[in-house]
Amino acid sequence: MTHFLSRTALVLLASSALVACSTYQAEGVEQVRPNFPVRQGPAMQSPSPATQPPGDMTPPPAAQPTSPIESRPLDPLPQAQPRPSDSYAPPPPPPPPVQEYETITRTTATGQVVDADGPPQTYTVAAGDTVYGIARKLSTTRDQLATDNNLSAPNYVIQPGQVLKGPSSKTKAYVVASGDTLFAIARRFSVNGLAIADANDMELNDVIRPGQRLLLPEGFRDTGPVTSTVRVPVTRSAPAAPVPSAPAPAAPPVTTPPPPAVRPPAPTPAPRPAPAPTPAPAQPAPIIPSTRTPADAQVAQLGRGRFIWPLRGDMLSTFGPKGTGQRNDGVNIRARSGETVRAAAAGDVVYAGDQVPGFGNLVLIKHADGWVTAYGHLARIDVKMQDKISQGQQIGQAGATGEVGEPQLHFEVRFAPTPQDRARPIDPMLVLPQ
Repeated sequence: MTHFLSRTALVLLASSALVACSTYQAEGVEQVRPNFPVRQGPAMQSPSPATQPPGDMTPPPAAQPTSPIESRPLDPLPQAQPRPSDSYAPPPPPPPPVQEYETITRTTATGQVVDADGPPQTYTVAAGDTVYGIARKLSTTRDQLATDNNLSAPNYVIQPGQVLKGPSSKTKAYVVASGDTLFAIARRFSVNGLAIADANDMELNDVIRPGQRLLLPEGFRDTGPVTSTVRVPVTRSAPAAPVPSAPAPAAPPVTTPPPPAVRPPAPTPAPRPAPAPTPAPAQPAPIIPSTRTPADAQVAQLGRGRFIWPLRGDMLSTFGPKGTGQRNDGVNIRARSGETVRAAAAGDVVYAGDQVPGFGNLVLIKHADGWVTAYGHLARIDVKMQDKISQGQQIGQAGATGEVGEPQLHFEVRFAPTPQDRARPIDPMLVLPQ
């Protein structure tokens, strides 16, 4: 009996020791609890009160997170806006000027015709003439006739064949107007310039001035002021094209900041839009024929290598103005009488004659591309109208016909930029070989 109780007491003591070991906790050491939720399985269920061992055997409560974590999609990134410099197109170039033309009628030789004292009358003494009789024929007195001719009184000796001067004749004179030329005046009165020069004891190249009186030669016929119609360019600026203004920068969109617990990733830059294409330059306005003489550099370029000298000699007169109201539309080259004159370039003879006042025998040749050459004062013309001429072919001989006093060639070069234009004189030295 005693032995049995002792064994029973021993088993109970061992069980108590095992239970004490399983619930031991060191003093001062905090029990570690997980900070994440732990799902308890069947083996970890809290023991029922009936089976709970004595002592502090209550399991620790399950750990809970400090705050719930929720997820949501990120706000959309703001759309990148183009910068003003990327979308601003430069203004187009200014449009070219628009050239227009107007027709103007010009009038020259508009001066007045007035009465004037002409050259003195003359009388050639014949056999049997007396001073008194001659004075009656000249509508003057004997004493005046004697004074005008230095005849000594009282005999007043005269000889047959002697030329006596009488009183001044009555004639007409032209009052020079601004812009007049001797050739324009000659054209108005249906005479040549040399006749007007001789009537006024002057040279063809003498300067005439407004207000000057020019005696008109015998046989003149007044046809009135000389009119000519010309086209004059009038340049007006084209209306300017509107210049595009730079677009105003768009206001940035309002975005909602992300929650503090979630840091969004760095945004990826949106691709920059391509710059707006530069507009093509405006096409130039269509070329309208010009009636003005082209610039010297342009003429020299267009006429380079086209012409040869019609003859070689000293230059008597160059191209351009020659004093008030005078102008040479070509050059005058000294020549020997009868010297050969050759065509400066190949072309067609469009005039051959002597009906142009002041130029004597004249030949005009039309060349390709709007060029025309003129050859004046010829002693002889060797071609006729509509002849086809080759460069260097003889077209005549130099002379002194027309209003010149020595053998020479008047040579002109004229150019028309388009078939609709009239050929204008240009300086022959720009296109002749040097």
